[in-house]
Amino acid sequence: MIVFKSERRLPGFRSRFEFSFILAVLTAIPLLVLNPPLALLPPVVFGLLCLAGPFIQRFSFFLPVVLRGHRDRAEISLTFDDGPDPETTPRLLELLARYGVKGVFFVIGEKAAANPDLIREILDEGHEIGNHSESHDVFLMLRGRKKIAAEIRSCQETLAGFSIIPKTFRPPVGITNPHLRPILESLKMRCAGFSCRPLDFGNRRLKGMKDKVLKKIQAGDILLLHDCRPHGAATVDQWLEQIEGILSGLQEKRLQAVPLSYLMDWLVMERQGGCKWGS
Repeated sequence: MIVFKSERRLPGFRSRFEFSFILAVLTAIPLLVLNPPLALLPPVVFGLLCLAGPFIQRFSFFLPVVLRGHRDRAEISLTFDDGPDPETTPRLLELLARYGVKGVFFVIGEKAAANPDLIREILDEGHEIGNHSESHDVFLMLRGRKKIAAEIRSCQETLAGFSIIPKTFRPPVGITNPHLRPILESLKMRCAGFSCRPLDFGNRRLKGMKDKVLKKIQAGDILLLHDCRPHGAATVDQWLEQIEGILSGLQEKRLQAVPLSYLMDWLVMERQGGCKWGS
C-alpha cells in the first residue's frame, strides 16, 4: 500500500500537532534564560498553528488527511457529500450509470436512515459509501470528543444496517480537531479530504461549477461535489447539467473517474452479510 504525502509522519511523532508542541516547548525553555520576552514567541506561534490547522486540510495538522491519489495515473475520484436526497440522488445515479462512472457517496446518517432505498440503490450500482457524520453539524469539530465520537459511531451503526462498514470519514465542512485522530483510530477508519472542488457551498452556487472543476482538475485528484438539493432559485436540472458537463469534460481531458478505493489502494468500505433494511 502506498503512503501518500499527506499521511507521512514526522519521525517519532504521531502528528504535526505533537511535533509543533514539543518544538515550541524546547524553543521556549532556553529563551526563558537567554531572552525572557522572546520566550513568548514559540507558544504564540503554536497557538496560531492550532487556530489555523483545523481549516487547512493539506497541513494534516491533527491527523493524516488523505487528499489525493496517484499522480502518475490519468485517474480521479468523484465524491458526493450531504446525501442521499430523494430528488437529486436517483437522477445522479442514472447519470453516472450512463457514463459508466463509479463514485463515493459520503452520506449523512439521518438521511441514510430516512432513505434506505437510496442507500441500497447506491450500493447496487457499485458505488462506495463513506461516513459524513450522523447529522452534519457544521460546528461538530468545535465540540468535545464525546459528541464527535457519538456522531461518527451513530452513522456507522446506521450504515451497518445495510451490511457495510465504512472505513473512511469525511468531516462536515472539512474541519478537523485534536479529538478526531483517536476516535478514527479506535474505529480503524481514515480521514478523507479533497484536492479539487468548485466551491459550490453545498449546491448553493452552481454557476460556472463545471468550468471551475475542468480548469484545475489533475490526475490523482479527489473531487468534492454534493448530491444534496440545490438551494435558492437553482433547479435540479441545472445542477445535473453542471455534473454532466464535468463528466463529459473529464472524458475530453482523458481523465478516468475511478472508485476512491482504487485511486488510493485501500478500502473505503467493507461489505458484510445480511441487511437490516430489507432486500
